[in-house]
Amino acid sequence: MASEKREIPPTAWQAKREASYEALVRSAMFRFYEKGYAATRVEDIVAGTGYTSGAFYFHFKNKSDCFWHVVDYRQRRRRGWNAFWEGLDSSQMSLEDIVRYAQAGLTPDEGLSGWTLVMSEHFQQHRDDPGVAERFARLCEGWIRAQTAFVSELQHRGWVNPSRDPEILAMQLLSFIEGLAVHGVVFSLDAEAVRHAQVDGAVRLLSD
Repeated sequence: MASEKREIPPTAWQAKREASYEALVRSAMFRFYEKGYAATRVEDIVAGTGYTSGAFYFHFKNKSDCFWHVVDYRQRRRRGWNAFWEGLDSSQMSLEDIVRYAQAGLTPDEGLSGWTLVMSEHFQQHRDDPGVAERFARLCEGWIRAQTAFVSELQHRGWVNPSRDPEILAMQLLSFIEGLAVHGVVFSLDAEAVRHAQVDGAVRLLSD
């Protein structure tokens, strides 16, 4: 009989390394949002974390590399469309209920509405690097693919007209929701009003 595989707890050094990594990634996430990507320095990221620039360069090659770690960190924190329907009794829910539930659960933005502004700034600063353009393209493709699966499930469950192209709808939804979030940040709109407009607009897009 094969012995059961036991999970080996991390060593003290591994635990410290993971703690420093998360602290620096989270600090970078907020500094990029508050100051802008271009204006943020490594010194700004390490300030208040209890770690030094040496710790920063242990984890990241440079500020751009740190940015991509932040993007990956935010991706991992999303609950994910694949798990969206697990444990959800949608039989008594309206399309608006579903959209509102998705908005609340899928993207824990931690007050970082309009993060697309940070991504746009990074893209502009590094647009001559073909690797950056390719990475942004893959990221967007993944978002559209996941959102397309979500729209297809809405069609399967009878909330959205099955004759509509789910991929086109997915692109429209992403553009509308992210665009409105950016608009809200740039023009200092009330955050609750923006969230309400996102839900209302998404329902209208899906219901046409």
